[in-house]
Amino acid sequence: IERVELKPFMLVAGDHAINDMASDEEDSWKSILEGEGILVETELKGLGENEGIQEIFINHLEGIYK
Repeated sequence: IERVELKPFMLVAGDHAINDMASDEEDSWKSILEGEGILVETELKGLGENEGIQEIFINHLEGIYK
């Protein structure tokens, strides 16, 4: 593995994604992988920002209130 993209699998990319996944702290996923010589790209967008995921939530909510 030479390159990875880290993206949070959470509705909101909050502190956990910022600190534990994408920070320059020595124990973040990004730092650990870079320490292994892997090029790391991060995207700090939660699933809630994805229009397809938003549609799924809306459809579920509409189904509840029908």
